[in-house]
Amino acid sequence: MIKLQITLTDEENELLAMRATALGYDVTKYAKFLLAREAIDHLKEIPTFEASSSMEKAIKEARHAYKTGKLKSWPVK
Repeated sequence: MIKLQITLTDEENELLAMRATALGYDVTKYAKFLLAREAIDHLKEIPTFEASSSMEKAIKEARHAYKTGKLKSWPVK
């Protein structure tokens, strides 16, 4: 969990407060709701691709090798 701190102008706060009140939220909860909804909406835009059977096999083998210690990983700098 992170703590996010933002600065709003008086006008921005008033606009958010009006909408939040109409929905039964305070400004903080409404802002969290807006951020979450925006993030979810963008998830729909991320393209996904189905892996071929050979790619699935390679992934499975790589995972097994990693779990058994045959593969080493180094932190990326």
